[in-house]
Amino acid sequence: MKRVVLVVAGLALVAGVIVLRDTGGSDLPTAPPPPTKLKAYSGEQVLVPGPQGRPATPSKVVASGGNHKVQLSWTGDAPAFEVRWGESSKLVTRPGTQLNGLENGREQQVEIRAVDAFGQRSEPARAKATPNADNAPYTFADRFDGADEPDLQRWRLSKRTDCARATSGDGEDHDRLVISSSCGTRAVTLRSRTPFVRGDGESRLVVETDAPSTGGKLLLDLVPGPVSVQGEPVPPNTVRATVSTDNSGNSIVELVPDGTAVKPVPAAVPGVTVRWEVVLTPQGVQVERNGEVVATSPFVPQWREATALVGVAALAGDRVRAGIDLIGYRTAKADAPLAGPTPQVRVDGPASTGAQPIADVTAGQLRIALIPSRESPPVTAVKVNGIEVPLRPAVEGTPWKPGAEYPAVADLPKEAFTDNVNVQLVTQERIQVTHTDVELTGSKPIAQRVAGTPLVDAEPTLADPIPEILDASGQPIENGAAFNRGRVVLEVRINALDAAVAGLAGFEIRLDGNHVATVPTTADGPAAAGRWRISLNTGAMSAGAHAIEVKAFSTESDVHPETGYVPFLLKP
Repeated sequence: MKRVVLVVAGLALVAGVIVLRDTGGSDLPTAPPPPTKLKAYSGEQVLVPGPQGRPATPSKVVASGGNHKVQLSWTGDAPAFEVRWGESSKLVTRPGTQLNGLENGREQQVEIRAVDAFGQRSEPARAKATPNADNAPYTFADRFDGADEPDLQRWRLSKRTDCARATSGDGEDHDRLVISSSCGTRAVTLRSRTPFVRGDGESRLVVETDAPSTGGKLLLDLVPGPVSVQGEPVPPNTVRATVSTDNSGNSIVELVPDGTAVKPVPAAVPGVTVRWEVVLTPQGVQVERNGEVVATSPFVPQWREATALVGVAALAGDRVRAGIDLIGYRTAKADAPLAGPTPQVRVDGPASTGAQPIADVTAGQLRIALIPSRESPPVTAVKVNGIEVPLRPAVEGTPWKPGAEYPAVADLPKEAFTDNVNVQLVTQERIQVTHTDVELTGSKPIAQRVAGTPLVDAEPTLADPIPEILDASGQPIENGAAFNRGRVVLEVRINALDAAVAGLAGFEIRLDGNHVATVPTTADGPAAAGRWRISLNTGAMSAGAHAIEVKAFSTESDVHPETGYVPFLLKP
């Protein structure tokens, strides 16, 4: 008890709410599993709320089928909704969702129930839809519904460190590509090896994806050169569409160069695929969202051919999981060159002595991204396996300046057609290398696909409890301010913008380490989100620093509890 109070005293002067996560520890004793059922409890001078009337049934349900999926939207103001189809179900906190991994041509019967903060369910709203294949005409298209994706004859994943993967989806995402990343704000980029070649009329890059997730970005680039990464600044004459989503789910579309937003973009629904198109016309560039123009630019590219890049990024310290259902072109016809195996690349190592030659390679290219630390002449040469070769900008006109990423390219000598490639910059300057990859072109097709599982799984998680102290009238108390002893209100909010959330069994409340209340939330089944107000009497408490701990538990035993703290001060 004393230890808890000492910790609280250190926190009391910090404004806001503290959320702690259990990261585990191999040296600690094994803890008993968290409870999945809670019994209502309230101590003296504590009043807790209980269930009231059942929520209203969702209305205006719209169901539409797509390739291996069904999209759903409805109207309702409940904190959560339960969606059931076949033998499957999930909890969501927004009036819309997407069901993935479905068999094309098989009708799906769906039930949607509103779920209140105590787990009470409404009567179901019903809908039905049939998934169907996308047979739209493309000059190039990949629907990523093979057993192992992506096909390395078609794609390369570019990343700064080993912090991301592109793999077939797991669970219900098995008929799509999943890009998973813990790279934070650094974009992880899927590069098409098939050139984007402009036609005489309109040319389109089409991407169907549920990215960006909350707090993330989706980047769609058409770059007139052999570039693998999406950095800053944007290379000259590049078309880039950026879709960003803030923590509230609001979406913003930016178009470079010279782009202008022409209409508001609807807020993203977590986990729901959107069709984005970058359209090049004789009059300029436009970005379309589900067929509606949302941004335009008068820029008319003079180039004929470009590299298509699709990237995702998250907020600092966050992770991202993005599902991609389709990437396609409506352009002039083009084919990817035959790909050789992908060698390992090491920067600033010695010339390789144990590298093994790769057969049937006809050409090779090093792609590299550099950031100079100060004003200096550009790096114009590299040594590859000990042999010096010229280095040139990947896009003509790219500036060489401190702090700016500079994509460059070098043609490889035959001595570098090996499974290990060592690269050294020919310069005395301090240069940061942010990315390297090697493209080997073969004379024979080599079947290459990626097997593996995403870094970020699709399992639902419990949302964080956010506690806040209010005065007796339910008004917020200024952060850090001390207040008179007496009746106060503890408001607990649990919400999330994830595509699916774990069932909420309820939460416990501790005041200065003492258990004062338990609020179960499983009246008809688990809740998922909500807002609760608990009345507390602080009249008998001492002046000074105090703290409240709220610990939320899931109905699923393998889901970690989540904890939030709120400190407060009482006047003498």
